[in-house]
Amino acid sequence: MGELTDFDTMMRLHKDDQETLERLHQRLISELVINASKDTKRRLQGLPLWLGMELRRACNPTARFVKLSGMMQEDFLESNYCLNSPLESIAEKRR
Repeated sequence: MGELTDFDTMMRLHKDDQETLERLHQRLISELVINASKDTKRRLQGLPLWLGMELRRACNPTARFVKLSGMMQEDFLESNYCLNSPLESIAEKRR
């Protein structure tokens, strides 16, 4: 995967050149999907579409931040549960 652009450059693109920032965003997503294992590739391909739909429902940047933070917290809690209770986690997924 290519090297990430530094924060200051991305902030400048955010303010002055949204199209270039979006192209960078799409390129990084594409590289991530291309380099993913076969098992995760399909899920990763659908993730940007799902995230985009969820974030478009939010009416302003603060609402998008809150939505994204909540989604990340849910994923973290689920991952934490799976790591700390693997047998219970597997049993629940089979139900």
